[in-house]
Amino acid sequence: MDHDQNLLVQAEMLALLEGMPSSLVEKHPVQFLMHLDQIRQKAAQHHLTALHDLSCTFESALQQALQSGKGVVVAESYLGAMRDALKCGPLNKAVAETLMANVALRLGGQP
Repeated sequence: MDHDQNLLVQAEMLALLEGMPSSLVEKHPVQFLMHLDQIRQKAAQHHLTALHDLSCTFESALQQALQSGKGVVVAESYLGAMRDALKCGPLNKAVAETLMANVALRLGGQP
């Protein structure tokens, strides 16, 4: 992708992320998951590996968090990490894996 197209994709993805506030996860979890799926699909389409992988991990973590009543906390953490990953732009696989390991550690898990 050229620079202008990267900026358009980044703006589109940021708009999608801004359109899903963390509070939506408790009020309308199905709608939240649909938005998350849309982000995952678009990230795959535009080869945004880190964002795609984060959205997949986010969904798994969210299912557990909703059962324990911590959905909003998990959503805030992952949405912030996804915004950070998007601002980085396209990454190669090794960098994406490093970013994922860092996020896992920040969220208290193991890489």
